[in-house]
Amino acid sequence: MLDLSQSCLVLNKPTGISSNDALSKVKIKLNQKKAGFSGTLDPLASGILIIFFNKATKLCSYFLNANKTYNAVARFGQMSDTGDLDGKIIKKKNKVNLNNIDLKFLEDKYTGTIEQTPPMFSALKHKGVPLYKYARKGITIKREPRNINIYKIELKLIDSNHMSINVVCSKGTYIRTLVEQIGNEIGSGALLSKLERTKINNISIENSINLNDFLLKSFDDILNNYIINVDQLLENIDSFYISNNDKAKVLNGNKLDVDHKPCEIIKIYDEDMKFLGIGNINRNSELFPKKILV
Repeated sequence: MLDLSQSCLVLNKPTGISSNDALSKVKIKLNQKKAGFSGTLDPLASGILIIFFNKATKLCSYFLNANKTYNAVARFGQMSDTGDLDGKIIKKKNKVNLNNIDLKFLEDKYTGTIEQTPPMFSALKHKGVPLYKYARKGITIKREPRNINIYKIELKLIDSNHMSINVVCSKGTYIRTLVEQIGNEIGSGALLSKLERTKINNISIENSINLNDFLLKSFDDILNNYIINVDQLLENIDSFYISNNDKAKVLNGNKLDVDHKPCEIIKIYDEDMKFLGIGNINRNSELFPKKILV
């Protein structure tokens, strides 16, 4: 088995396949038993899906909590039970002349902190069961609205029925729900007809490999050109190097007195520049290891 102990792959998931199916194909291709990803993409959606192998899976949550960038297309005049094109059409409304819509008003209204109620067709759990399993049985569970952040939104008309929506948002944002909110605001209803995730933090889809292309590559090509150590994805984060004498303390989860400014997150390396994991440094100049990957 290949040694991919701290490795990851920046994948471009195509439409028509679930994130779990994409993960399974990658695991089989590389003969890896332990792997995970950060942030599920529905089968309708395409785009960046970071695959983490073995001990690198400890950092999945860091990327799950990261800001995301999406390109979406909304279809107006229709609503579905899932909020997207894959669902059953449950309502049709009279079309609205989109040319009369004040796009700047909508952009301003949906920028900043807004409230969303998570959809029933989602992976959120109620009593340990994903909501979508209840939804498939026709059961509706009460969901509490929650605040999410839209850092940037750009709206552009495509034709009389469709609008493109470019969004930079916080974790927990449902683009399907955002499309429905805009449709309700306009008065015509809407559903999501296309979705592509183009960024997770500063990691761009331009640096990814399409799943179908990946499956055709040789092992050597994949290892040399597409498999990277997970620390390379932790951009704009300070690095701290510890002595071999202090290494055992950190590996055992003990704090360490250091000469460094406070940091909420810091990459930890040993004298040989081997990545050990991440931690934080408090105001007392104490380094606390949080996720150790060796």
